[in-house]
Amino acid sequence: MGRPARASASFDRRHGEGRGDGYSDQGVRLAVGDVVVYAAHGVGRVAAREKRVVLGAAREILVLELAGGLSVTMPVERARELLRPLLSEADVRRVQATLREDHTLSEDVWLKRRKDTQVKLAGGDPLGLAEVVRDCAHREQRLIAKRTRSRLSPSERDLYMRARRLLSGEIGLEPAEADAWIEEQLAVTA
Repeated sequence: MGRPARASASFDRRHGEGRGDGYSDQGVRLAVGDVVVYAAHGVGRVAAREKRVVLGAAREILVLELAGGLSVTMPVERARELLRPLLSEADVRRVQATLREDHTLSEDVWLKRRKDTQVKLAGGDPLGLAEVVRDCAHREQRLIAKRTRSRLSPSERDLYMRARRLLSGEIGLEPAEADAWIEEQLAVTA
């Protein structure tokens, strides 16, 4: 199975196209209705663009709606720096390769791994998120294979699930479908 089918044609029309690295040649589109990614917060939709007076100066403001009812307002100039388009097909193939990669797990202590994981989550880079998902899934499988009652610690599991949710948002509109796709990629190396 390749990439999951998208739920709507309008989503495909606004999907990241261009150089194959997730960015169009002109940067991210910020028209009302466009779907974009806000690093550590995930996929959102541009809900509005409006003019407002901020500190005595007229500025164009963008309102971004994210999952869970979260809404973020920021100047358009800042939005161009912080937001990016969804993954291109080439980017999804790189994420797929990362998830399938047979990678040696880090033996670093949890505090170092947590710090590295938090940096990857904050950056929102899809390949970094895929690394977190892959490594945590493999670490959990290894713990289960040892037949101990041990699983990922609650804080490591929380970071794993957050990375998985962020990555799922970029892969498909339907969370269950995207999650199944991620499981399928992880199963290739299991």
